[in-house]
Amino acid sequence: MDQINKSQIDQINNQQRLIQEKQQQNQIQVNQLNFAQFALPKQFSLNAQPNQENKKSEGYLMQDDEFIDPVKEQVKKSAKNYDLNKELSFELKALNKIQKSSSMKNQYIPAMISLKTKETYIEADNQNQRAGVDLICLIDRSSSMMGDKIEMVRQTLLILLNFLGSKDRLQLIIFNGTAERITPLKCVSEENRNYFEQKIKEIAACGSTDISSATKIAFQQLKDRQYRNTVTSIFLLSDGQDDSAFMNIQNQISQIQDVFTLNTFGFGKDNDAKMMTEISNLKDGSFYFVQEISLLDEFFVDALGELISVVGEQISIQLQYVSQSPFQDIKISKTFGTMWNLKDNKYEIHLPQIACGTRKDYVFELELPKTNCQFNDNQRNVKLIQAQLTITDTQTKQVISKQDCLELVILNENEEHNQNEDDIDVYCQYFRVKGTDVINSARQLCEAHQNDQALTLINEMLIQIKSKQKVAASDQCQGIIQDLEQALLASKKKEYFNYGRAQMCQMVNNNFQQKGLNSQFDYQGQQKQQMHPGIYQNFCSNQMMQCAQINKPPQLNYQFLKKPQ
Repeated sequence: MDQINKSQIDQINNQQRLIQEKQQQNQIQVNQLNFAQFALPKQFSLNAQPNQENKKSEGYLMQDDEFIDPVKEQVKKSAKNYDLNKELSFELKALNKIQKSSSMKNQYIPAMISLKTKETYIEADNQNQRAGVDLICLIDRSSSMMGDKIEMVRQTLLILLNFLGSKDRLQLIIFNGTAERITPLKCVSEENRNYFEQKIKEIAACGSTDISSATKIAFQQLKDRQYRNTVTSIFLLSDGQDDSAFMNIQNQISQIQDVFTLNTFGFGKDNDAKMMTEISNLKDGSFYFVQEISLLDEFFVDALGELISVVGEQISIQLQYVSQSPFQDIKISKTFGTMWNLKDNKYEIHLPQIACGTRKDYVFELELPKTNCQFNDNQRNVKLIQAQLTITDTQTKQVISKQDCLELVILNENEEHNQNEDDIDVYCQYFRVKGTDVINSARQLCEAHQNDQALTLINEMLIQIKSKQKVAASDQCQGIIQDLEQALLASKKKEYFNYGRAQMCQMVNNNFQQKGLNSQFDYQGQQKQQMHPGIYQNFCSNQMMQCAQINKPPQLNYQFLKKPQ
Protein backbone atom coordinates (compact mmCIF):
# COMPACT_ATOMS: atom_id res chain seq x y z
CA MET A 1 0.00 0.00 0.00
CA ASP A 2 2.84 2.36 0.93
CA GLN A 3 4.72 1.43 -2.26
CA ILE A 4 1.67 2.14 -4.41
CA ASN A 5 1.08 5.49 -2.72
CA LYS A 6 4.72 6.49 -3.17
CA SER A 7 4.62 5.59 -6.88
CA GLN A 8 1.42 7.54 -7.39
CA ILE A 9 2.88 10.52 -5.58
CA ASP A 10 6.05 10.44 -7.72
CA GLN A 11 3.95 10.28 -10.86
CA ILE A 12 1.84 13.22 -9.77
CA ASN A 13 4.94 15.26 -8.88
CA ASN A 14 6.51 14.52 -12.27
CA GLN A 15 3.34 15.63 -14.04
CA GLN A 16 3.22 18.84 -12.02
CA ARG A 17 6.90 19.52 -12.75
CA LEU A 18 6.35 19.05 -16.50
CA ILE A 19 3.34 21.34 -16.39
CA GLN A 20 5.30 24.04 -14.54
CA GLU A 21 8.22 23.78 -16.97
CA LYS A 22 5.81 24.10 -19.91
CA GLN A 23 4.14 27.12 -18.31
CA GLN A 24 7.49 28.78 -17.66
CA GLN A 25 8.58 28.15 -21.25
CA ASN A 26 5.34 29.63 -22.57
CA GLN A 27 5.69 32.62 -20.25
CA ILE A 28 9.24 33.27 -21.48
CA GLN A 29 8.00 33.17 -25.08
CA VAL A 30 5.15 35.54 -24.25
CA ASN A 31 7.51 37.89 -22.41
CA GLN A 32 9.94 37.88 -25.32
CA LEU A 33 7.13 38.63 -27.74
CA ASN A 34 5.80 41.41 -25.55
CA PHE A 35 9.26 42.88 -25.16
CA ALA A 36 9.94 42.81 -28.88
CA GLN A 37 6.61 44.39 -29.74
CA PHE A 38 5.62 46.54 -26.81
CA ALA A 39 8.62 47.09 -24.51
CA LEU A 40 8.76 50.57 -23.02
CA PRO A 41 11.70 52.90 -22.41
CA LYS A 42 13.20 52.90 -18.93
CA GLN A 43 11.48 56.18 -18.15
CA PHE A 44 8.01 54.80 -18.94
CA SER A 45 5.86 53.59 -16.09
CA LEU A 46 6.16 49.80 -15.87
CA ASN A 47 2.62 49.62 -14.52
CA ALA A 48 1.18 51.15 -17.67
CA GLN A 49 -0.40 48.80 -20.16
CA PRO A 50 1.57 48.80 -23.43
CA ASN A 51 -0.26 50.07 -26.48
CA GLN A 52 0.39 50.82 -30.12
CA GLU A 53 1.37 54.44 -29.42
CA ASN A 54 3.95 54.00 -26.68
CA LYS A 55 5.68 50.82 -27.83
CA LYS A 56 9.44 51.43 -27.85
CA SER A 57 12.46 50.31 -25.92
CA GLU A 58 16.15 50.90 -26.04
CA GLY A 59 17.40 48.74 -28.88
CA TYR A 60 14.06 48.91 -30.73
CA LEU A 61 13.26 51.61 -33.26
CA MET A 62 10.37 54.10 -33.34
CA GLN A 63 9.69 53.61 -37.04
CA ASP A 64 5.93 54.03 -36.89
CA ASP A 65 5.94 57.62 -38.17
CA GLU A 66 3.38 58.23 -40.90
CA PHE A 67 4.58 58.38 -44.51
CA ILE A 68 5.31 61.75 -46.13
CA ASP A 69 7.28 62.80 -49.20
CA PRO A 70 8.20 66.42 -48.37
CA VAL A 71 11.06 66.92 -50.82
CA LYS A 72 9.00 65.80 -53.81
CA GLU A 73 6.01 67.89 -52.73
CA GLN A 74 8.05 71.01 -51.99
CA VAL A 75 9.99 70.93 -55.25
CA LYS A 76 6.89 70.21 -57.30
CA LYS A 77 4.59 72.79 -55.74
CA SER A 78 6.65 75.60 -54.27
CA ALA A 79 10.33 75.45 -55.21
CA LYS A 80 9.89 78.34 -57.61
CA ASN A 81 8.04 80.52 -55.08
CA TYR A 82 11.14 81.61 -53.18
CA ASP A 83 14.58 81.91 -54.73
CA LEU A 84 16.86 81.90 -51.70
CA ASN A 85 19.87 82.85 -53.79
CA LYS A 86 18.16 86.11 -54.80
CA GLU A 87 16.07 86.79 -51.70
CA LEU A 88 18.91 86.40 -49.19
CA SER A 89 21.37 89.21 -48.49
CA PHE A 90 24.68 88.82 -46.66
CA GLU A 91 26.69 91.84 -45.57
CA LEU A 92 29.62 92.73 -43.33
CA LYS A 93 29.84 96.37 -42.26
CA ALA A 94 31.09 98.75 -39.55
CA LEU A 95 29.51 101.76 -37.87
CA ASN A 96 31.80 104.07 -39.86
CA LYS A 97 33.58 103.39 -43.12
CA ILE A 98 36.30 105.95 -42.40
CA GLN A 99 38.45 105.81 -39.27
CA LYS A 100 41.19 108.08 -38.00
CA SER A 101 44.19 106.42 -36.41
CA SER A 102 45.13 107.44 -32.87
CA SER A 103 48.51 107.57 -31.14
CA MET A 104 46.92 108.01 -27.69
CA LYS A 105 44.46 105.16 -27.24
CA ASN A 106 42.98 102.02 -28.74
CA GLN A 107 39.74 102.55 -30.64
CA TYR A 108 36.72 100.24 -30.59
CA ILE A 109 34.41 100.20 -33.60
CA PRO A 110 30.99 98.49 -33.64
CA ALA A 111 30.52 96.21 -36.65
CA MET A 112 28.23 93.35 -37.66
CA ILE A 113 27.48 90.51 -40.01
CA SER A 114 23.95 90.91 -41.34
CA LEU A 115 21.87 88.10 -42.81
CA LYS A 116 18.44 89.10 -44.16
CA THR A 117 15.70 87.17 -45.94
CA LYS A 118 13.09 88.97 -47.99
CA GLU A 119 9.51 88.77 -46.76
CA THR A 120 7.07 86.65 -48.70
CA TYR A 121 3.43 86.71 -47.72
CA ILE A 122 2.84 83.08 -46.84
CA GLU A 123 -0.73 82.24 -45.90
CA ALA A 124 -0.72 79.88 -42.94
CA ASP A 125 -3.55 77.75 -44.35
CA ASN A 126 -2.06 77.52 -47.85
CA GLN A 127 -0.48 74.07 -47.76
CA ASN A 128 1.13 74.45 -51.19
CA GLN A 129 2.84 77.71 -50.23
CA ARG A 130 4.50 76.81 -46.95
CA ALA A 131 6.93 74.31 -45.45
CA GLY A 132 5.73 71.09 -43.86
CA VAL A 133 6.60 70.66 -40.17
CA ASP A 134 7.42 67.72 -37.91
CA LEU A 135 6.39 69.00 -34.47
CA ILE A 136 6.91 67.10 -31.21
CA CYS A 137 5.16 68.56 -28.13
CA LEU A 138 6.49 67.63 -24.67
CA ILE A 139 3.77 68.34 -22.11
CA ASP A 140 4.36 68.62 -18.37
CA ARG A 141 1.47 66.90 -16.60
CA SER A 142 2.91 66.96 -13.07
CA SER A 143 0.60 67.69 -10.14
CA SER A 144 1.47 71.41 -10.18
CA MET A 145 -0.22 71.60 -13.60
CA MET A 146 -3.62 70.60 -12.18
CA GLY A 147 -6.61 72.83 -12.77
CA ASP A 148 -6.50 75.81 -15.12
CA LYS A 149 -2.98 75.13 -16.40
CA ILE A 150 -3.55 71.65 -17.77
CA GLU A 151 -6.96 72.69 -19.10
CA MET A 152 -5.39 75.61 -20.97
CA VAL A 153 -2.71 73.30 -22.37
CA ARG A 154 -5.40 70.93 -23.65
CA GLN A 155 -7.36 73.73 -25.26
CA THR A 156 -4.24 75.28 -26.77
CA LEU A 157 -3.25 71.95 -28.32
CA LEU A 158 -6.72 71.71 -29.82
CA ILE A 159 -6.24 75.21 -31.26
CA LEU A 160 -2.85 74.16 -32.60
CA LEU A 161 -4.57 71.49 -34.70
CA ASN A 162 -6.37 74.27 -36.58
CA PHE A 163 -3.06 75.71 -37.76
CA LEU A 164 -1.56 72.38 -38.83
CA GLY A 165 -2.45 70.52 -42.00
CA SER A 166 -2.00 67.24 -43.81
CA LYS A 167 1.63 67.96 -44.73
CA ASP A 168 2.47 68.52 -41.02
CA ARG A 169 3.09 65.72 -38.53
CA LEU A 170 2.51 65.97 -34.79
CA GLN A 171 3.61 63.83 -31.87
CA LEU A 172 2.53 64.21 -28.23
CA ILE A 173 4.73 63.12 -25.31
CA ILE A 174 3.52 63.65 -21.74
CA PHE A 175 5.73 63.57 -18.68
CA ASN A 176 5.77 63.88 -14.90
CA GLY A 177 8.25 61.73 -12.98
CA THR A 178 8.28 59.49 -16.07
CA ALA A 179 7.47 60.10 -19.73
CA GLU A 180 5.01 58.50 -22.12
CA ARG A 181 4.67 58.77 -25.87
CA ILE A 182 0.90 58.96 -26.38
CA THR A 183 0.96 59.33 -30.18
CA PRO A 184 3.37 58.42 -32.96
CA LEU A 185 4.56 61.10 -35.39
CA LYS A 186 1.33 61.36 -37.34
CA CYS A 187 -0.03 63.61 -40.11
CA VAL A 188 -2.58 66.19 -38.98
CA SER A 189 -5.05 65.23 -41.68
CA GLU A 190 -8.82 65.40 -41.44
CA GLU A 191 -8.83 61.63 -40.92
CA ASN A 192 -6.47 61.93 -37.93
CA ARG A 193 -7.99 65.03 -36.34
CA ASN A 194 -10.43 63.13 -34.13
CA TYR A 195 -7.59 60.84 -33.05
CA PHE A 196 -5.49 63.78 -31.86
CA GLU A 197 -8.46 65.48 -30.21
CA GLN A 198 -9.21 62.36 -28.18
CA LYS A 199 -5.58 61.95 -27.09
CA ILE A 200 -5.38 65.61 -26.05
CA LYS A 201 -8.58 65.44 -24.01
CA GLU A 202 -7.22 62.44 -22.08
CA ILE A 203 -4.17 64.34 -20.76
CA ALA A 204 -4.40 64.60 -16.95
CA ALA A 205 -2.05 66.01 -14.30
CA CYS A 206 -0.32 64.12 -11.46
CA GLY A 207 3.15 63.33 -10.12
CA SER A 208 6.55 65.05 -10.11
CA THR A 209 8.71 66.54 -12.91
CA ASP A 210 11.49 64.93 -14.97
CA ILE A 211 11.91 66.94 -18.17
CA SER A 212 14.81 64.96 -19.60
CA SER A 213 12.75 61.76 -19.58
CA ALA A 214 10.56 63.37 -22.25
CA THR A 215 13.38 64.86 -24.31
CA LYS A 216 15.08 61.45 -24.35
CA ILE A 217 12.07 59.96 -26.14
CA ALA A 218 11.74 62.96 -28.46
CA PHE A 219 15.38 62.84 -29.54
CA GLN A 220 15.16 59.09 -30.08
CA GLN A 221 12.11 59.67 -32.27
CA LEU A 222 14.07 62.16 -34.37
CA LYS A 223 16.79 59.57 -34.91
CA ASP A 224 14.42 56.66 -35.61
CA ARG A 225 11.83 58.25 -37.90
CA GLN A 226 11.77 56.79 -41.39
CA TYR A 227 10.70 60.04 -43.08
CA ARG A 228 11.74 63.65 -42.48
CA ASN A 229 9.64 66.71 -43.05
CA THR A 230 11.00 70.00 -44.40
CA VAL A 231 11.24 71.56 -40.92
CA THR A 232 11.48 69.96 -37.48
CA SER A 233 10.91 71.45 -34.03
CA ILE A 234 10.23 70.47 -30.43
CA PHE A 235 7.94 72.44 -28.09
CA LEU A 236 8.62 71.92 -24.37
CA LEU A 237 5.90 73.03 -21.92
CA SER A 238 6.60 73.03 -18.18
CA ASP A 239 5.84 75.00 -15.03
CA GLY A 240 8.27 73.24 -12.72
CA GLN A 241 11.89 73.06 -11.71
CA ASP A 242 14.23 70.23 -12.58
CA ASP A 243 17.83 70.77 -11.47
CA SER A 244 19.27 67.98 -13.60
CA ALA A 245 17.34 68.74 -16.79
CA PHE A 246 19.81 71.03 -18.58
CA MET A 247 22.86 68.78 -18.22
CA ASN A 248 20.87 65.69 -19.17
CA ILE A 249 19.37 67.35 -22.24
CA GLN A 250 22.73 68.79 -23.27
CA ASN A 251 24.21 65.29 -23.20
CA GLN A 252 21.25 63.88 -25.12
CA ILE A 253 21.47 66.54 -27.85
CA SER A 254 25.16 65.85 -28.40
CA GLN A 255 24.12 62.47 -29.85
CA ILE A 256 21.64 63.94 -32.36
CA GLN A 257 22.66 64.97 -35.88
CA ASP A 258 19.19 66.07 -37.08
CA VAL A 259 18.47 69.72 -37.83
CA PHE A 260 15.77 71.04 -35.49
CA THR A 261 14.89 73.85 -33.09
CA LEU A 262 13.78 73.59 -29.46
CA ASN A 263 11.28 76.15 -28.15
CA THR A 264 10.39 76.26 -24.45
CA PHE A 265 7.26 77.57 -22.73
CA GLY A 266 7.51 78.29 -18.99
CA PHE A 267 4.35 78.67 -16.88
CA GLY A 268 4.04 80.96 -13.86
CA LYS A 269 6.51 82.72 -11.59
CA ASP A 270 7.87 79.46 -10.15
CA ASN A 271 9.20 78.06 -13.41
CA ASP A 272 12.98 77.97 -13.74
CA ALA A 273 13.24 80.60 -16.48
CA LYS A 274 17.04 80.54 -16.53
CA MET A 275 17.05 76.79 -17.12
CA MET A 276 14.32 77.01 -19.76
CA THR A 277 16.23 79.69 -21.68
CA GLU A 278 19.41 77.61 -21.49
CA ILE A 279 17.54 74.61 -22.87
CA SER A 280 16.10 76.64 -25.76
CA ASN A 281 19.57 78.03 -26.49
CA LEU A 282 20.87 74.52 -27.09
CA LYS A 283 19.01 74.43 -30.42
CA ASP A 284 18.42 78.09 -31.33
CA GLY A 285 14.92 78.20 -29.88
CA SER A 286 12.86 80.87 -28.16
CA PHE A 287 11.74 80.94 -24.54
CA TYR A 288 8.12 82.02 -24.01
CA PHE A 289 7.23 83.17 -20.50
CA VAL A 290 3.55 82.43 -19.83
CA GLN A 291 2.32 84.19 -16.69
CA GLU A 292 -1.20 84.66 -18.07
CA ILE A 293 -2.06 81.18 -19.28
CA SER A 294 -4.84 82.43 -21.59
CA LEU A 295 -2.06 83.80 -23.85
CA LEU A 296 -0.47 80.39 -24.40
CA ASP A 297 -2.19 79.86 -27.75
CA GLU A 298 -0.80 83.16 -29.07
CA PHE A 299 2.74 82.21 -28.10
CA PHE A 300 2.29 78.77 -29.66
CA VAL A 301 1.23 80.12 -33.03
CA ASP A 302 3.99 82.74 -32.98
CA ALA A 303 6.54 79.93 -32.78
CA LEU A 304 4.67 77.84 -35.34
CA GLY A 305 4.45 80.77 -37.76
CA GLU A 306 8.22 80.97 -37.95
CA LEU A 307 8.52 77.22 -38.52
CA ILE A 308 6.17 77.06 -41.49
CA SER A 309 7.94 80.01 -43.16
CA VAL A 310 11.47 78.57 -42.93
CA VAL A 311 13.36 79.00 -46.21
CA GLY A 312 16.95 78.06 -45.27
CA GLU A 313 18.69 75.58 -42.99
CA GLN A 314 22.14 74.43 -41.86
CA ILE A 315 23.50 77.97 -41.93
CA SER A 316 27.22 78.36 -41.33
CA ILE A 317 29.17 81.63 -41.15
CA GLN A 318 32.95 81.82 -40.92
CA LEU A 319 35.06 84.92 -40.27
CA GLN A 320 38.80 85.16 -40.69
CA TYR A 321 41.31 87.99 -40.58
CA VAL A 322 42.84 89.09 -43.89
CA SER A 323 44.57 92.30 -42.78
CA GLN A 324 48.26 92.76 -43.55
CA SER A 325 51.05 94.96 -42.23
CA PRO A 326 50.81 97.57 -40.82
CA PHE A 327 47.23 96.61 -39.81
CA GLN A 328 47.84 93.01 -38.77
CA ASP A 329 47.07 93.81 -35.10
CA ILE A 330 43.49 94.91 -35.77
CA LYS A 331 41.32 92.27 -34.04
CA ILE A 332 37.79 91.49 -32.88
CA SER A 333 37.86 92.46 -29.19
CA LYS A 334 34.31 91.53 -28.16
CA THR A 335 31.39 89.52 -29.50
CA PHE A 336 27.80 89.71 -28.24
CA GLY A 337 25.60 86.71 -27.50
CA THR A 338 26.31 83.00 -27.19
CA MET A 339 26.33 82.19 -30.91
CA TRP A 340 30.03 82.84 -31.55
CA ASN A 341 32.66 80.09 -31.54
CA LEU A 342 36.39 80.82 -31.83
CA LYS A 343 38.46 78.07 -33.42
CA ASP A 344 41.99 78.34 -34.86
CA ASN A 345 41.80 82.14 -34.92
CA LYS A 346 38.56 81.94 -36.93
CA TYR A 347 35.07 82.76 -35.72
CA GLU A 348 32.18 80.46 -36.56
CA ILE A 349 28.42 80.88 -36.20
CA HIS A 350 25.97 78.04 -36.82
CA LEU A 351 22.21 78.37 -37.18
CA PRO A 352 19.78 75.49 -37.83
CA GLN A 353 17.08 77.45 -39.69
CA ILE A 354 16.02 80.87 -40.89
CA ALA A 355 12.53 82.03 -41.91
CA CYS A 356 11.57 84.48 -44.62
CA GLY A 357 11.08 88.09 -43.54
CA THR A 358 13.63 87.84 -40.74
CA ARG A 359 17.16 89.00 -40.08
CA LYS A 360 20.13 87.82 -38.04
CA ASP A 361 22.70 90.43 -37.05
CA TYR A 362 25.83 89.23 -35.30
CA VAL A 363 27.45 92.23 -33.64
CA PHE A 364 31.06 92.61 -32.57
CA GLU A 365 33.56 95.30 -31.63
CA LEU A 366 36.69 95.80 -33.69
CA GLU A 367 39.81 97.01 -31.89
CA LEU A 368 42.17 99.42 -33.68
CA PRO A 369 45.37 99.57 -31.62
CA LYS A 370 46.99 102.95 -31.05
CA THR A 371 49.82 103.64 -33.50
CA ASN A 372 52.37 106.28 -34.47
CA CYS A 373 52.53 105.04 -38.05
CA GLN A 374 51.90 107.40 -40.94
CA PHE A 375 49.94 105.85 -43.79
CA ASN A 376 50.42 106.75 -47.43
CA ASP A 377 47.63 106.87 -50.01
CA ASN A 378 47.96 103.29 -51.22
CA GLN A 379 47.65 101.97 -47.64
CA ARG A 380 44.40 103.68 -46.69
CA ASN A 381 41.92 101.13 -48.04
CA VAL A 382 42.25 98.19 -45.71
CA LYS A 383 40.63 94.75 -45.99
CA LEU A 384 40.23 93.49 -42.44
CA ILE A 385 37.86 90.52 -42.23
CA GLN A 386 36.54 88.03 -44.78
CA ALA A 387 33.13 86.40 -44.14
CA GLN A 388 31.85 83.22 -45.80
CA LEU A 389 28.22 82.03 -45.65
CA THR A 390 26.82 78.64 -46.62
CA ILE A 391 23.11 77.85 -46.39
CA THR A 392 20.91 75.02 -47.66
CA ASP A 393 17.62 75.78 -49.42
CA THR A 394 14.94 73.87 -47.48
CA GLN A 395 12.94 73.23 -50.65
CA THR A 396 15.53 72.25 -53.25
CA LYS A 397 18.35 71.22 -50.85
CA GLN A 398 20.70 73.35 -52.95
CA VAL A 399 23.71 74.65 -51.01
CA ILE A 400 24.20 78.40 -51.54
CA SER A 401 27.41 80.30 -50.76
CA LYS A 402 27.93 84.03 -50.30
CA GLN A 403 30.94 86.14 -49.32
CA ASP A 404 31.65 89.64 -48.13
CA CYS A 405 34.65 91.56 -46.82
CA LEU A 406 34.90 94.31 -44.22
CA GLU A 407 36.91 97.22 -45.59
CA LEU A 408 37.79 100.47 -43.83
CA VAL A 409 39.48 103.66 -44.95
CA ILE A 410 42.07 104.57 -42.29
CA LEU A 411 43.39 108.12 -42.16
CA ASN A 412 46.34 109.58 -40.33
CA GLU A 413 45.65 111.22 -37.00
CA ASN A 414 46.34 114.75 -38.23
CA GLU A 415 44.35 114.51 -41.46
CA GLU A 416 41.10 116.36 -42.04
CA HIS A 417 38.11 114.66 -43.61
CA ASN A 418 34.45 115.35 -44.25
CA GLN A 419 31.89 114.39 -41.64
CA ASN A 420 31.77 110.61 -41.30
CA GLU A 421 28.13 109.55 -41.02
CA ASP A 422 27.13 106.69 -38.73
CA ASP A 423 25.42 103.67 -40.25
CA ILE A 424 22.01 103.80 -38.53
CA ASP A 425 21.39 100.09 -39.06
CA VAL A 426 24.65 99.14 -37.33
CA TYR A 427 23.93 101.59 -34.51
CA CYS A 428 20.47 100.09 -33.91
CA GLN A 429 21.81 96.55 -33.75
CA TYR A 430 24.68 97.67 -31.53
CA PHE A 431 22.22 99.23 -29.10
CA ARG A 432 20.12 96.04 -29.24
CA VAL A 433 23.00 93.88 -27.99
CA LYS A 434 24.39 96.51 -25.59
CA GLY A 435 20.93 97.02 -24.12
CA THR A 436 20.45 93.27 -23.82
CA ASP A 437 23.78 92.98 -22.00
CA VAL A 438 22.52 95.66 -19.59
CA ILE A 439 19.27 93.75 -18.98
CA ASN A 440 21.28 90.63 -18.19
CA SER A 441 23.56 92.55 -15.81
CA ALA A 442 20.51 94.12 -14.15
CA ARG A 443 19.01 90.66 -13.65
CA GLN A 444 22.20 89.52 -11.95
CA LEU A 445 22.12 92.58 -9.68
CA CYS A 446 18.50 91.80 -8.75
CA GLU A 447 19.51 88.24 -7.89
CA ALA A 448 22.03 89.79 -5.47
CA HIS A 449 19.23 92.02 -4.06
CA GLN A 450 20.85 95.13 -5.55
CA ASN A 451 17.69 96.32 -7.27
CA ASP A 452 18.51 100.03 -7.04
CA GLN A 453 21.81 99.51 -8.85
CA ALA A 454 19.94 97.55 -11.52
CA LEU A 455 17.52 100.44 -12.05
CA THR A 456 20.41 102.90 -12.36
CA LEU A 457 22.15 100.72 -14.94
CA ILE A 458 19.02 100.44 -17.09
CA ASN A 459 18.29 104.18 -16.90
CA GLU A 460 21.84 105.00 -18.00
CA MET A 461 21.44 102.78 -21.05
CA LEU A 462 18.13 104.40 -21.97
CA ILE A 463 19.71 107.86 -21.71
CA GLN A 464 22.57 106.75 -23.95
CA ILE A 465 20.23 105.44 -26.65
CA LYS A 466 17.85 108.40 -26.55
CA SER A 467 20.76 110.84 -26.83
CA LYS A 468 21.14 109.57 -30.41
CA GLN A 469 17.81 110.94 -31.55
CA LYS A 470 18.02 109.79 -35.15
CA VAL A 471 18.92 106.26 -34.06
CA ALA A 472 16.32 106.13 -31.27
CA ALA A 473 13.60 107.17 -33.73
CA SER A 474 14.34 104.20 -35.99
CA ASP A 475 11.86 101.31 -36.00
CA GLN A 476 14.74 98.90 -35.42
CA CYS A 477 15.53 100.61 -32.10
CA GLN A 478 11.99 100.58 -30.71
CA GLY A 479 12.23 96.99 -29.54
CA ILE A 480 15.21 97.46 -27.21
CA ILE A 481 13.82 100.75 -25.88
CA GLN A 482 10.56 98.99 -25.00
CA ASP A 483 12.43 96.09 -23.40
CA LEU A 484 14.59 98.41 -21.28
CA GLU A 485 11.48 100.26 -20.11
CA GLN A 486 9.87 96.92 -19.25
CA ALA A 487 13.07 95.94 -17.41
CA LEU A 488 12.73 99.06 -15.25
CA LEU A 489 9.41 97.73 -13.96
CA ALA A 490 10.70 94.17 -13.71
CA SER A 491 13.72 95.19 -11.60
CA LYS A 492 11.65 96.46 -8.68
CA LYS A 493 11.76 94.05 -5.74
CA LYS A 494 8.14 92.91 -5.72
CA GLU A 495 7.85 92.77 -9.50
CA TYR A 496 11.14 90.93 -9.86
CA PHE A 497 9.91 88.14 -7.60
CA ASN A 498 6.48 87.94 -9.27
CA TYR A 499 7.51 88.02 -12.92
CA GLY A 500 10.68 90.07 -13.50
CA ARG A 501 13.19 87.24 -13.24
CA ALA A 502 11.49 85.20 -15.95
CA GLN A 503 10.72 88.20 -18.15
CA MET A 504 14.33 89.41 -18.11
CA CYS A 505 15.65 85.91 -18.88
CA GLN A 506 13.29 85.81 -21.82
CA MET A 507 14.35 89.21 -23.15
CA VAL A 508 18.05 88.33 -22.99
CA ASN A 509 17.53 85.05 -24.83
CA ASN A 510 15.18 86.32 -27.52
CA ASN A 511 17.03 89.58 -28.19
CA PHE A 512 20.34 87.86 -28.83
CA GLN A 513 18.60 85.26 -31.01
CA GLN A 514 16.39 87.89 -32.71
CA LYS A 515 13.34 85.67 -32.49
CA GLY A 516 10.36 84.96 -30.29
CA LEU A 517 7.90 87.29 -28.62
CA ASN A 518 8.94 89.13 -25.46
CA SER A 519 6.27 89.31 -22.75
CA GLN A 520 4.93 92.69 -21.70
CA PHE A 521 3.45 93.61 -18.31
CA ASP A 522 1.41 96.59 -17.14
CA TYR A 523 1.98 98.63 -13.97
CA GLN A 524 -0.26 96.24 -12.02
CA GLY A 525 1.98 93.31 -12.94
CA GLN A 526 -0.51 91.74 -15.36
CA GLN A 527 0.80 90.18 -18.56
CA LYS A 528 -0.61 92.03 -21.56
CA GLN A 529 -1.94 90.72 -24.83
CA GLN A 530 0.28 92.03 -27.63
CA MET A 531 -1.79 93.96 -30.14
CA HIS A 532 1.09 95.12 -32.36
CA PRO A 533 3.55 93.04 -34.38
CA GLY A 534 6.58 91.89 -32.42
CA ILE A 535 9.93 93.29 -33.49
CA TYR A 536 11.09 89.80 -34.57
CA GLN A 537 7.83 88.58 -36.10
CA ASN A 538 7.50 88.00 -39.81
CA PHE A 539 4.22 88.27 -41.68
CA CYS A 540 3.24 84.65 -41.12
CA SER A 541 3.79 84.68 -37.34
CA ASN A 542 1.92 87.94 -36.95
CA GLN A 543 -0.93 86.77 -39.16
CA MET A 544 -1.36 83.59 -37.13
CA MET A 545 -1.19 85.44 -33.81
CA GLN A 546 -3.88 87.88 -34.95
CA CYS A 547 -5.99 84.94 -36.08
CA ALA A 548 -5.69 83.36 -32.62
CA GLN A 549 -6.65 86.65 -30.99
CA ILE A 550 -9.63 87.30 -33.26
CA ASN A 551 -11.02 83.80 -32.79
CA LYS A 552 -10.55 83.83 -29.02
CA PRO A 553 -14.10 83.61 -27.60
CA PRO A 554 -15.40 85.79 -24.76
CA GLN A 555 -14.13 84.71 -21.34
CA LEU A 556 -11.68 82.36 -23.11
CA ASN A 557 -14.38 79.76 -23.78
CA TYR A 558 -12.22 77.65 -26.08
CA GLN A 559 -14.83 74.95 -26.57
CA PHE A 560 -16.55 77.19 -29.13
CA LEU A 561 -13.43 78.19 -31.02
CA LYS A 562 -13.90 77.87 -34.76
CA LYS A 563 -11.21 76.82 -37.18
CA PRO A 564 -9.62 79.91 -38.84
CA GLN A 565 -10.76 80.46 -42.41
